[in-house]
Amino acid sequence: MISISVIIISLMVLTKNMEVSNGEDQTFVMNALIDPVSPVVGTNTTEIIKPFTSDKVTVNKTFYDKDASTEEQQNSLIYYENTYLQNSGIIYASDEEFDVVSVLDGTVVDVKEDEILNTVVYVSHANNITTIYYGLKDVNVKVNDVITQGELLGKSNTNKFSDENNSLLFEVNNNGQVMNPEEFYTMNLNELN
Repeated sequence: MISISVIIISLMVLTKNMEVSNGEDQTFVMNALIDPVSPVVGTNTTEIIKPFTSDKVTVNKTFYDKDASTEEQQNSLIYYENTYLQNSGIIYASDEEFDVVSVLDGTVVDVKEDEILNTVVYVSHANNITTIYYGLKDVNVKVNDVITQGELLGKSNTNKFSDENNSLLFEVNNNGQVMNPEEFYTMNLNELN
């Protein structure tokens, strides 16, 4: 009986001593042992950057928006093999080769070679966001690499969707839905679910 009482009292004292003050919130060290949580890379990053660092990069083809003006819609159509396609991202171009960087912290989930778009890099981010970088060369990342915002993914290259020698087709998916990258840059990451 004495042994059981000593064990119970010891557990009560240990639990009381394991309490850690974190500002106004109270958490227990024991919770971390019972329910370990891996932090999502980039949860502190809320500002989204563009996928390039050069100031000489311009928009070659805009995102196709069904509610845009006729002129804006025409500027977002891609002509390939006698077919007009609605642009699901933005094509950036420059007279010079430019660095392509990650817009947010994340994890590389796929790197593919495509005969039309050259190398394609898929990066998964917090809040069910995936960014896709089409038409790269000199790719510096591989599948499962954890990358930080602004990290170099590769260089611009040619692709058959653009007339420019140095271009990038950039696409953003949120919960599997394509979204306009120009609107994406102005959002707060915490607003996206």
